[in-house]
Amino acid sequence: MHSDQATYRELYDQLLDYEGTELYADVVRPWLRNQDGERSWLDAFARRSGSSVPEASIEDLWRLYALSRIVELLQLSFMPRVAEEGWGTQPIRPDEYAEFMDTLGLRKIERTAFHPFFHEIVSVDPAADDDAPPTIVKECWPGYLLGPMLFTRTGCAVTAGARHLTKSIAEHSTMYWAFARHNRPYTDLSAGWGSNSSWRTKFRRDYHLDGTLYYNVDANRQARPHDDGLGDDEKLELVRHRSFVQCAKPDIDLWPYDLVHSESL
Repeated sequence: MHSDQATYRELYDQLLDYEGTELYADVVRPWLRNQDGERSWLDAFARRSGSSVPEASIEDLWRLYALSRIVELLQLSFMPRVAEEGWGTQPIRPDEYAEFMDTLGLRKIERTAFHPFFHEIVSVDPAADDDAPPTIVKECWPGYLLGPMLFTRTGCAVTAGARHLTKSIAEHSTMYWAFARHNRPYTDLSAGWGSNSSWRTKFRRDYHLDGTLYYNVDANRQARPHDDGLGDDEKLELVRHRSFVQCAKPDIDLWPYDLVHSESL
C-alpha cells in the first residue's frame, strides 16, 4: 500500500468492521470531514489537461483505485444479492451515497440513453423485438465523472432485444475491472495478491474528450497479446462492457487488461 492510499485504507477497514445500523452517519460522514486534502487533489486531477488524455503517474492510479474500492463497497447497498455469502457491509441510503460523491467533487452522469461507456448492466428484461436496442428502465445507482474521466458507471436495469443482449450472459458473466459485486462474479488485477500489495493496483481510466470515448487508456500497449481464444468482436465486447453480454465462451481467467478502444460518441 502506498502512503497516498492510507486514508482510504482506514475507511475501508472501518466499513468492513462496522456492526451498527448507521454506517454513513457513524463512519463515512466523519471521515469526509477530514478529507480537505483529498478533495483538493481530486479537483486538481479533474482539471488536468493534455494533448489528448491527461497524464497520470502510477501513484495517481493507485490513489484513484483506493477511492474506487470505497465507492464499490458503498454501491453494494444498491445491488441485488444472489447469495448470502460475500460482502457483509452495512447499507447506506441513495442520498448518502450522493452526498459522498458530491462532497469529493465527482459529477453525476446525467445521460439517459444506454451506452456501455457510461452504464453497467444489472438486469435485462428481454424485448419482444429481437432488434430492439438496450433501453434503460431503472437506475440502480448513479454513475460519476471526475472531470472528463469516467470514475464509476451507472448501474441500470435495461430492456433489450436478443441481438443486442443475452439475458443470462449480460446479467451473470464475470465483471472485469471490478473489486466488489453482490450480483455476479467479478475480478480485477488485485485478485490473488496479499492484503497490502493488492492496493497497488492501477485504476482503469476511460475518458470522454471532444466527442471521442477512450477506453482503458493506461493499458500496456507493448505487452504480448494474451491468447484467450477471443475474436475481435468478442474482445471489443469485453473492453466496452467490462463483461460479456452475448459471447458464450468461458469468461473466467481472461486477460482483458491490455485491450484498448476508442470511438466517436
